[in-house]
Amino acid sequence: MPLDQAFRLSSILLAGTGFASLTLAIALPLWLFVLAGGAFGMALLRVQSSGAISGAIGQLRFSALTWNIFLLLAFAGFWIDLFLISQEILPAGIHFLVLLLVNKLSNLDQRRDFLHLYAISLITLLASAALTTQIWYAPFFFVYLVIGVWTLLLYHLLQEQEELAEPQQGLTHAAPSPMLLPRLTARFFWTTNAMAASAFGLTLLFFFLIPRVGVGLFQNNHGENLRTTGFSEHVDLGVIGPVKQDPSIVMRVELPERTSHDSKWEPLYLRGVAYNRYDGKSWSNSLPHRRMLTELPEGTFTLRTSGPTPSIPARQLKLEILLEPLDTTVLFGSPFPTSVKGHFLSLQSDLMGSLYLPYPLHARSQYTVYSSPTSLNAAEKKSAALLYPEFILQQYLQVPTVNEQVLELARQITRPATSVAQAVAMVHTHLLTHYRYNLDVPSLESPHPLEDFLLTRKTGYCEHYATAMVVMLRSVGIPARLVTGFLATEWNEFGGYYTVRQRDAHAWVEVYFPRSGWITMDPTPPSPDAAGATWWQSANSAMDSIRLQWDRLFVHYSAHDQFTVVQGIRESGEAVRAGFSETLSALSAQAAAIVGRMGSSVIPSGVPHSAIALVLALAAVYGGIAILRRLRNRTTHNSPFSPQQQTVIALYTSMLQCCAQQGITKPASATSAEFLAQIRTRWGEAWPLVDSVTQLYAQVRFGQVALTEEALATAQAQLRTLRLLGRSTADSQ
Repeated sequence: MPLDQAFRLSSILLAGTGFASLTLAIALPLWLFVLAGGAFGMALLRVQSSGAISGAIGQLRFSALTWNIFLLLAFAGFWIDLFLISQEILPAGIHFLVLLLVNKLSNLDQRRDFLHLYAISLITLLASAALTTQIWYAPFFFVYLVIGVWTLLLYHLLQEQEELAEPQQGLTHAAPSPMLLPRLTARFFWTTNAMAASAFGLTLLFFFLIPRVGVGLFQNNHGENLRTTGFSEHVDLGVIGPVKQDPSIVMRVELPERTSHDSKWEPLYLRGVAYNRYDGKSWSNSLPHRRMLTELPEGTFTLRTSGPTPSIPARQLKLEILLEPLDTTVLFGSPFPTSVKGHFLSLQSDLMGSLYLPYPLHARSQYTVYSSPTSLNAAEKKSAALLYPEFILQQYLQVPTVNEQVLELARQITRPATSVAQAVAMVHTHLLTHYRYNLDVPSLESPHPLEDFLLTRKTGYCEHYATAMVVMLRSVGIPARLVTGFLATEWNEFGGYYTVRQRDAHAWVEVYFPRSGWITMDPTPPSPDAAGATWWQSANSAMDSIRLQWDRLFVHYSAHDQFTVVQGIRESGEAVRAGFSETLSALSAQAAAIVGRMGSSVIPSGVPHSAIALVLALAAVYGGIAILRRLRNRTTHNSPFSPQQQTVIALYTSMLQCCAQQGITKPASATSAEFLAQIRTRWGEAWPLVDSVTQLYAQVRFGQVALTEEALATAQAQLRTLRLLGRSTADSQ
């Protein structure tokens, strides 16, 4: 292919790649899409057609004045689109950008026209990046980069050929004849592709090395959230049924600490909202008061439990959740969450342990939940009667006016029980074995949905089973409540995580035991429609795993991730240095043994071995001192302290600076204890903070105690408190 023809074709393909990514990211008006498609078609025809066809196409071109009028109309249309049609700057700007692209594709005459086309194509690629975070953007970016390298090389080569041919053409400004230009060869093809691959590798390197800046001025974060139901302070019986047919993905859940092959098949309950009041048709939360969670250390929110709580197990359950944008403020986690770690401004919790965000999120959110599963106390398994707190009796024994047959059924089921736990198990077993699971139940149309489920229809789904169990337990004096959330059962073999969909919305029961706490129980039998995975589902799982890695490595790659990578590289370097040092020590010992054997054969036998050993020891000591002095002179800028010691030294130095701002300086001759005494006398309210940081400094710096993440986070929080205390003291003065 001639060089000029290849150059024009690559330029059009470059613009086409940017435009294709833009059309996938945003729905363009049909007339605009057709207009742009026609412009690309005409441009390709001018490149590929013969002389006669090219001449005919050239006669159809508009004059420069016509295109100037077109641009003025497009600019006026941009303002009309901005204020009257789209009413957003990004869609209006994209529509105007496409019109500019059409104009430039129709006027590729001079070299500067191609440069303008490249700039417009780059803006289209950036606009599509601002509009989407989907994985399909990656191949478009790669293709754009390859074609871009080709186009710029061809542009440079063609420009050089024109400059070389210019003296032969005198004063004429016509382009050189295509016959005089070189043609593309296989060597040129592979060399250019190698350069494109290298450019792509450098792009990835820069992406992971350049510090993250979360600006996103034009990021599309106002898309429609997934519509959920059953996660508000009031939920009607029967609202979960319709959403159990929706396959939309709600979240993905990883269990990083679970490595057992069989654990993946265990269902995972993701708790949302708990309800304590039932009026015969709907559930509500009569304890809506929410309190702010304590954030300590930064980014970690800790839940406070009210009333008697069971002992926390030694090993907590850790979940890493990638949550899709939902239309609810509820945050999900396994029962029962003790802390949440994520980039949230604040978190709230109600009196039943449900978690809430201040407002619904409009973008994917990644967070970590630590939970403490509860189990039934051995003593309470056999107890015939339990003593409940007054608050529990007031809030979780309410029963609406229901048919007497329902109450009699509950008494009949639990009559043979010899303990409270056995009574709960009997109700649970009765619902599992005597009723049939069915989603086709018109619960919202029934005036008495619970009576219809238990006495007449005997078919229903999770809400009917959970409601029936709670009401029957309460009618025999056992506190219980209904909980809505998700039941994760779909395990992704490729990514090692649960995929949670809308159809996994679920309701279950929590039963209260004074010493054990709230125990999760699910009276709903498994759905009879559950089927094994097909090849299509496996392919979807593999693709979803790829999308998750894309989201983690590119979309949500943050400064914290960069710090983690750098820290891992540094720790690996320290391990290598330690291994190298051990190797040198072993080699030195072997060398010393060899020298000793050689010396014994050379030194006369009359010389005492103790004298020889003393001379060698003194020589080794003096040699070591000389080497250490030389190394110290060479490494005057290197710190002799470990990374943990450097960290606590920096913390202690910052603390001293805060104290110095209050006029309390530590003399070089004063010890830490003397300085603490000075702080206690002159700035008593800051003494506990200074004392805690000083103790950590002494333990790590001199006591060789390991610096834990919790201790470091606590010290940093105390240092921030000390700064705030210093500012308030200065303001009061």
